[in-house]
Amino acid sequence: MENQEVVNIAKASMWLAEDGIVRIIWVPGSDVTLEDAEESMAAYLKINQGKRRPMVVDTSTMKSLARGARHYYASEQAAKAASAVGLIVGTPVSRVLGNFYLGLSNPHLPTRLFASESEALEWLKGYIE
Repeated sequence: MENQEVVNIAKASMWLAEDGIVRIIWVPGSDVTLEDAEESMAAYLKINQGKRRPMVVDTSTMKSLARGARHYYASEQAAKAASAVGLIVGTPVSRVLGNFYLGLSNPHLPTRLFASESEALEWLKGYIE
């Protein structure tokens, strides 16, 4: 990890890297609930101090994403906080979860799936405000 302050919440760790992109890594086997989504958004807002930033989210170890969490992340409220989201889907399960999220939730901010962090970061550079 970069030399940045890491914020740990119940099921994830996140930090703002020197490139201006927030990294979020979920604890392996996480069942992400609405409460977890709200906690992660509160931590994201604290890290960014009110500035919209892109984020890369490693979902490759997540077990599930609850319906309430999907809707929360896809909401207009989330779009006001973040400029774009790159989802790393390194496993077949995380790819299914990612496609399910994109297909059913219709996020209000630019969101794409990526097989690697480097691909996601390259795309997200275009969303740094």
